[in-house]
Amino acid sequence: MGETGLDYFYQKKNLKDQIKLFYKHIYLSKKINKPLIIHSRNANKDTIKILQSEKSKGCKGILHSFNYDFKTASKFLDMGFYISISGIFTFKNSIELRSVIKKIPLNRILLETDSPYLTPFPYRGKENQPSYVYYIAKYLSNLLKIDLEELSYITSKNFFKLFNLKKNNSIFEDI
Repeated sequence: MGETGLDYFYQKKNLKDQIKLFYKHIYLSKKINKPLIIHSRNANKDTIKILQSEKSKGCKGILHSFNYDFKTASKFLDMGFYISISGIFTFKNSIELRSVIKKIPLNRILLETDSPYLTPFPYRGKENQPSYVYYIAKYLSNLLKIDLEELSYITSKNFFKLFNLKKNNSIFEDI
């Protein structure tokens, strides 16, 4: 489906259009049975309200680059969504976000880079790239006190489950 959702940080002039298009993406997601990748910036209340509406029942997906509190995370989790973690949580000032992430069930976590933005520590300030997902995983494994390989296994399993994909690669043979 690609990324969809609401951004009230940069785009305040077209809120009605954003909401209208978000509903259209939800409809299409349900029609073709593909998960949504939801962008929600400064719009958590409206994003949740729309996803809880009758028109959105049965919708599934990811809250991409999660950066909200645990109450908000719980609402997305209760609707069956996954929480995707980007480099934001490695930033020095993301103390509260790290405490929220500790509470999210492992079977609902995904990792992302959101390249070219949100570059994780230790490359903060440089252009992000997909290979830096390793640093996000490593940081998360240290935070959760879980082996990096086990975390990789879990997040890969989550990905395959959400996207209903078969494992054709021997790396994921045991997932």
